[in-house]
Amino acid sequence: MEETSENYWRYRMLSNRRRYARVAMQALVICMVDSRTLRGVSRNLSEGGMQVEVSGLKPKEGVQLSFRSPISGVAVDAVGVVTWGDDRRHGIQFTYIGAQSQRSIHEYIAKRE
Repeated sequence: MEETSENYWRYRMLSNRRRYARVAMQALVICMVDSRTLRGVSRNLSEGGMQVEVSGLKPKEGVQLSFRSPISGVAVDAVGVVTWGDDRRHGIQFTYIGAQSQRSIHEYIAKRE
């Protein structure tokens, strides 16, 4: 019985791991949704998405994002979809990132881990 319980918890730990490493990042983020332009601040970043503190986004809404890497100053542009949110904070999953933007995100995360 004890071995089964140990295996269960090991499985739960492994299944709860995120696909991408997530690091803290605070940067101005411009969010474009339809004809609206919203300004927010990022809270964290991964190669798969980011958390942004901004008002006016809704779950499942498509958004174009633009921000600068705090380390290199390189502009990063991405397209994503809002996966969750509350009054101010929203999780955005990237659906498209150009090669240069992807490299900038990867380099930023590698330097912060």
